[in-house]
Amino acid sequence: MVEAELLNVAVVISAILGSGLNTLRGYLHHNEEGYSIRKLVGALIISTFGAIAIGQSIGVEGLGLVGTVLVGLTSGFALDYAITKAKKD
Repeated sequence: MVEAELLNVAVVISAILGSGLNTLRGYLHHNEEGYSIRKLVGALIISTFGAIAIGQSIGVEGLGLVGTVLVGLTSGFALDYAITKAKKD
């Protein structure tokens, strides 16, 4: 069984990767603008705090390592996507 601390770290790292993937997706769809490091840093901050909340509030021990990474990736991507859409409206 994987330890809970490792799962919490895995969810944070995978959420950071997920939000990074969303900023990369945004750059590839709007490449007339330069890649914004400011947007990347904002996405990393949002996804890190969101992943910490997920790791502390959801019982990730039962998910295993692969499930935890998938939850982190999707939550990081979704958090950054939602914040990006909310800022545009």
